[in-house]
Amino acid sequence: MKRIILLILTVFSIGFHSAAKNKILVAGSGNTNILLIDKETGNIDWSHPLEKGEECNSVALTPDGNVIYSYSKGAKIVNFNHDVIWNFNVSDKQELQSVSVLKRGGFLLGICGTPSQLLEVDSKGKVTNKIEFDLNIEHPHAQFRQIRQSKNNNYLVPVMSSKKLIELNAQGQTISEFNLPGGPFSSFELKNGNLFIPCGDAHCLVEVDRITGEEVKRISSDDLAKVSLYFVAEISQLKNGNLMVSNWTGHSKEATNNAPQLFEIDAKNNIVWSLSNQSKVGMISAFYCLNQKETSQLKRAYNFK
Repeated sequence: MKRIILLILTVFSIGFHSAAKNKILVAGSGNTNILLIDKETGNIDWSHPLEKGEECNSVALTPDGNVIYSYSKGAKIVNFNHDVIWNFNVSDKQELQSVSVLKRGGFLLGICGTPSQLLEVDSKGKVTNKIEFDLNIEHPHAQFRQIRQSKNNNYLVPVMSSKKLIELNAQGQTISEFNLPGGPFSSFELKNGNLFIPCGDAHCLVEVDRITGEEVKRISSDDLAKVSLYFVAEISQLKNGNLMVSNWTGHSKEATNNAPQLFEIDAKNNIVWSLSNQSKVGMISAFYCLNQKETSQLKRAYNFK
C-alpha cells in the first residue's frame, strides 16, 4: 500500500513539475528583444535581438518549432540559432503589425496601409491569398495590431483609433462591428462564440456577445487585487480556462519595475501567476504560451532546461 501511495505521489510530482516548466515567448513595442521565458522561474532562456527601429507586436511558434514575428516593416521566421528562415518586407508607407499561425496551415499577415491588406502565406512566405479593405484611417500606425481568423473563417480586425472590432468575410466585406470602450489590440473567440477583447488605454478587457454586440463582462483594475492595468495588449485563454494578459506600460510613466508585465487570472479574477521584471525583460505587448509538446521538443532540440 505504501509503495502504491509513493508511486502516485511521484507521478503527481513529475507531472506538476513538467507543467510548471512551460515556456513563454514574449515581445513588445519598445522592447529590443524577443525573449523565451521559463514560466516557473521567470528566467530568460533565450533572447533574439531586434534590429534598430523594429517594433514587435506579435510573436508565435511555428508548427516546425521556429519563431515567427512581426517587426512593423515586415515579418520574419527565425530559428533558435538566430538563422533567418524567411523575411517578408512591406513598403515605407505600410506597417506589418500582425502575424498568426493558421490552423489549416500557413500564416496570416496583417498590413496597415491604404488599402489595408490581409495576406495568407505558406511556410516559405509565398502569398497564397490576398484580401484588401479600406478602414478610412490615414495613418497606418493608428489602424490595427493583432488580426485573428475566427472559427467561421472570417477575420477579426481590432481597429484602434475607431475603438471597434470589425469582422470581415473572405471578400473583405464588413459583416459586423462591435463598439468598445477603448482602442482594441487583439481578440480571441470563446467556446460559446463570444469575443474577449483587450481595450488598450481604456485599461480593461471586455467580453462581447457575438450576436447582440452587447458587453457581458468587463475586467478592470478594480477587479484585480494589487494590479493596475495599463495598456491592455494581447490576451489569450489557456487550456485550463484561465486568461493570460499582457500589461504594456509604454504609455504610463507611473508604472514601476514591480508592475506585472504579464499575468494569469482564473475565473474569479484571482492572479495565479505573474511576471514582474521590467529591468531585465522589458515591456510586453505580445506573447505565445508554448504547450507541453512544444516545450519538450524545444528542450530536446536546443538543450534548454
